[in-house]
Amino acid sequence: MYSCSIIIIAYNSCDFIPACLKSIRDACEKVDAQIIVLDNGSKEPVLPEIKAFFPEVTWLESKKNLGFGKGCNLAEKQATRPYLFFVNPDTVVSRDSFTKVLDFMAEHPESGTVGCRILNEDGSIQWACRRSFPTPISAISKTVGLAALFPKSKLLASYNMTYADPDAVTEVDAISGSFFCIRRDLYESLKGFDEDYFMYGEDLDLCFRTKLAGFRNYYTPSTNILHFKGQSCRTRRWGSYVDFYKAMLIFVKKHKDLYFVPNFLVSFGILFAAYVGMFSRLIPKFWKMFLDLGVVALWALLFLSYDNFVTVSGDVVAEHAHGILDPSLFEDWWLVGLIAIVNMAFLVFRGEYTESSLKGEKFIRYLVPINLFASGTYAAFRIFTQQPIAPLNVLPYDEPVGICGHWGLSVSISTIFIPLALLAWRRVAFWINYFYRIFAKKRHRSILLGGREDSLSNWFDSYNVIPGIEILGCVSSEPENLSEENRKHLLGPLSDMESICNRTGCRELLVVSNFSGYRENFDMEWLEKLRLTVYLLIGNGKNGNFALVNLKNLH
Repeated sequence: MYSCSIIIIAYNSCDFIPACLKSIRDACEKVDAQIIVLDNGSKEPVLPEIKAFFPEVTWLESKKNLGFGKGCNLAEKQATRPYLFFVNPDTVVSRDSFTKVLDFMAEHPESGTVGCRILNEDGSIQWACRRSFPTPISAISKTVGLAALFPKSKLLASYNMTYADPDAVTEVDAISGSFFCIRRDLYESLKGFDEDYFMYGEDLDLCFRTKLAGFRNYYTPSTNILHFKGQSCRTRRWGSYVDFYKAMLIFVKKHKDLYFVPNFLVSFGILFAAYVGMFSRLIPKFWKMFLDLGVVALWALLFLSYDNFVTVSGDVVAEHAHGILDPSLFEDWWLVGLIAIVNMAFLVFRGEYTESSLKGEKFIRYLVPINLFASGTYAAFRIFTQQPIAPLNVLPYDEPVGICGHWGLSVSISTIFIPLALLAWRRVAFWINYFYRIFAKKRHRSILLGGREDSLSNWFDSYNVIPGIEILGCVSSEPENLSEENRKHLLGPLSDMESICNRTGCRELLVVSNFSGYRENFDMEWLEKLRLTVYLLIGNGKNGNFALVNLKNLH
């Protein structure tokens, strides 16, 4: 029997770690495994209920986020087995993942680190599971898109090695830190991960030092794992983005012998890639940004110009008294810019443009006080510049009073209507997209399997909890054990699935994985005969925090 220590560094992974640990438990039936989990300063720590469901795990806790490398080094001090596996909490491993990798290491004594095929939720390969050390040519090719245009070129596509056969054993420069194995004596001789890296780059650095020590790094396609990429970074999108490019700069500084050009040019290239990546990755929904900018500017101009009066030769021009707006009389354009910038900056840093969700409720409660502050700034400006302010209902239109700002009306209307206008176009866009998907038959009709313990209410939210999927209800192999809250969504027992499919047109079954990693049993072959695609549904659906995994990809 093989013997290994499995180390997991969890950061805000409460929704995903149960499924990960359940898959590890299933995969360790023939392995003497020691499982160590470090909760790395999570704002949402692992729940006591989850810990109780996995008593075989050694649970460690850090009061602050130590970073990935330092957290791994701390957890490794508890390891006692000859092989170490480092596994991300947002992964699901196959039943043979550990035995296949350990078989490979036994057959290849020259191996230092070994990684396997890592798949996305849809079954496509994550090319980062095997890669070369970054060079100026490979980095530039990847940044400007040449690697994607010429995936079979060894020169241009060298970073992710897309030219190599994913079904063949390959010696590589580096494997992915989301799942790999290393001999413990080698790990300790290398003094573990370099703690100068906070997140990202430490796996690349470890593989580099492994090669310097005379060992080899291998990729083996003998087993698959599924990785829900980026789940640990959801709560610190900008921080993790900065960490990635900071890690590249650290790697270049530490291993400058890799490069044939001056370090400052390599560093400049990394910074250029960071700026390109900021727009191509963090803000991919440009159409939402431009539409929001137009809406904010329009409403700010509309309601602020309503209160603007200009004195011309001692006579008051008060067009709005007759319901007529004349933007040419508006003077405070700087305020329109201020309101637009404040609103857009908030939406950018809240991550509104990194996702396709059209919900919008999350920013309403924040934008109202932000706009109140901006409008208050406007009012203060008019007061301190000694511009008279008169209530709307007592303004003496027949007397010249100079420039008067009815800022009270502006404050109330702009504060309420700017956020509502942003929400309104999202609602309109959602329903247009919703009906288009129905009539074009692009919206999948799905049914949940489960509901014995967890609430399923999140999954029946009409505003795209799972984009493109309409959840019709739930079925269960144990309908008598369903909670009262979930019973209202029950369509029938799992044994009646054929008739339920015929009645509803359902073609997808989503197997719910709850907070203990439990999921109801089902017959995969029988469901496939019904022409159903079976997915594992992980997470709680709040703020799009879920993963949908095709179970055929795990073998």
